[in-house]
Amino acid sequence: MTKKANPTKAQNLPVQETSLPLLEKILAFVFIASVVLSVLAILVILLAAFSNGVWIPIGLGLVPMLALPFGFVALIALLIVSSFRKRKTSQN
Repeated sequence: MTKKANPTKAQNLPVQETSLPLLEKILAFVFIASVVLSVLAILVILLAAFSNGVWIPIGLGLVPMLALPFGFVALIALLIVSSFRKRKTSQN
């Protein structure tokens, strides 16, 4: 008689570490935060325009103009850092 594997028992499989380096986490959060901030600022500007422009905050138009390019630079940096990390791990 052959023994069947018991699916309820925990097997000792090697666990791969899927945590990202700190720099990649920071760049990803910077990218997401700048895009969300820009979208929210654009929505506020549109709502202010539909309410006859009575309460448009001064300088709010600069937020998307500065945050979107900053988020794009963070995205490019994230792609470069992650490609270097993947290249290093594939060589090992």
